[in-house]
Amino acid sequence: MLWYLLRNTLFHCFWLYFKRQKVSGAKNIRQKGPMFIAMNHPNAFMDPISFASFVFYPRTFYMARGDAFKKGFAATMLQSMGVVPIYRLRDGGYENVKKNLESFKIAYNMLDKGQKIMVFAEGLSLKERRLRSIQKGTAKMSFGYLDQGGDSDLKILPVGINYSEPEKFRTYVNFQIGEPIAVKDFYEEYKVQPVQTIVKLTRHIEEKMKPLMPSLLHKENDVLIEQLQPILKKQYIQENKLDYEDPSHQQKYWEFIIARLNKLTEEKPGLVEGLRKETDTYSKQIHILKLRDHLIFRAAKGESFLNLGNILLLILGLPFYLVGKILNFIPYYFAQRVARKRVKNIEFRASIVFGVGSILLNALFLLELGIVWLIFREWQYLLIYTAIKAGCGWLGLLYSPFRRKMMGAIRLSGIKKKDPSLFTSLLAQRRKILDFVGDLH
Repeated sequence: MLWYLLRNTLFHCFWLYFKRQKVSGAKNIRQKGPMFIAMNHPNAFMDPISFASFVFYPRTFYMARGDAFKKGFAATMLQSMGVVPIYRLRDGGYENVKKNLESFKIAYNMLDKGQKIMVFAEGLSLKERRLRSIQKGTAKMSFGYLDQGGDSDLKILPVGINYSEPEKFRTYVNFQIGEPIAVKDFYEEYKVQPVQTIVKLTRHIEEKMKPLMPSLLHKENDVLIEQLQPILKKQYIQENKLDYEDPSHQQKYWEFIIARLNKLTEEKPGLVEGLRKETDTYSKQIHILKLRDHLIFRAAKGESFLNLGNILLLILGLPFYLVGKILNFIPYYFAQRVARKRVKNIEFRASIVFGVGSILLNALFLLELGIVWLIFREWQYLLIYTAIKAGCGWLGLLYSPFRRKMMGAIRLSGIKKKDPSLFTSLLAQRRKILDFVGDLH
């Protein structure tokens, strides 16, 4: 009951939080029969709740770390939402691991009803551009279910989640759902060689998940890939005639640039070191100048974001932006403040921002409607206020990145006039980065 209430009241918040989202292969999760959904795990609680909301049907359950189920309100909430605890040896020793027997029983009862259960097959949430080694737990639970006489149609469904910037508001998320794996195809072998077959199925799951997300092979490139992301993505998408607003097209960029970095690191490590230094210098410089690379990219082609039409849009859109910001700013501000003060691990930042922001947004909206009703006592004013708050808020979300582009374009125009040598230096640095990376096709 609580799950349906939260989904139906918070569903619209996901469309506000993410600028764009896409689910590919949804037909695979809508097949009948029980499933374990094996997913990567870069963004803590945001992974299961966003996936469940955007897939929407069928309802999906998920297994969460048992240490989140401490006695109190949080544990009650998680249990009422159908979240199943899973305990690891590292979190509390053998005493906690024993509790898994009850957790498995709950999960197996769900599977008997043909339900779908998400498991985070890597075993740990880390913000990385790679698929980490898949743990044996998914295979063990699958065979354990069949051992107890469970539905032989059990499948394991591989899913890859890819965020453009997982910890940030108004970014992109792409879900790729692969082809299901039939556990029964391994079961006869498992009954003869259980240990070897668990390893075999685990590796098979990993192989099926690999194509669903790009994987950076070398950890020393973790910072480099995030710095390259805003420098080359728009140019790559434009030159390859892709749609920047399509998350699956953005994933094509990630697949390209990660594959290129993997190859360069293995074949020309010295070149990658030069790329790392140039990218770091360029990224820090445009950050200090409060510029975005796409403006410099346009300037390199002789284009400018500054034109009469955009200047008029900037002026005409400002009042709507200000109204939208005034009426909707509090939830965003407090959510960001709570996350900055309370969250130590970056993987949990988005979850806290979304959770606190969504609850505040809905609570304040009800309070505001109550105040409007007390003042006017006519329902028409409730509709008018709702239209103004929602309309200006949505326009504000569209106007905000446009405003940042315009301010950046104005700053870049000033640099070109007052310090042309600095502008020339930026263009030269950018060309060096492109020379290191090579052809973008």
